Amino acid sequence: MSNREGSSEKTRRDVKDSLKNVREGVERVSKDIASTTEKWVRETEKMVKETSPRVAATIDETMEKTAAAIKRTISSIDRETKPQQVKLLRSYKSFLSKQVDLIEKRLNELTK
Repeated sequence: MSNREGSSEKTRRDVKDSLKNVREGVERVSKDIASTTEKWVRETEKMVKETSPRVAATIDETMEKTAAAIKRTISSIDRETKPQQVKLLRSYKSFLSKQVDLIEKRLNELTK
């Protein structure tokens, strides 16, 4: 075998070894990414399972308090004269409409 053929063979082996090392490195990185992704998914699922009930309970409690406040407000308005009731109910409706607008705006921002 000539010097040139030996050099060519060595170059091919070096390239082959380098490719093998790159493949092994890519496989290790892929496994690390997969492992990290699985861990992240498990941790996220755990957080959602722990957090969602608390958030739902808070929303339920807030809605109950809001409903009670509306009932108290209406009861209070009912004790007024009819013209005063109309005025107060219009003001209250305006206030509640602004709250609905804020919720709509927030929903639109979240769904974009």
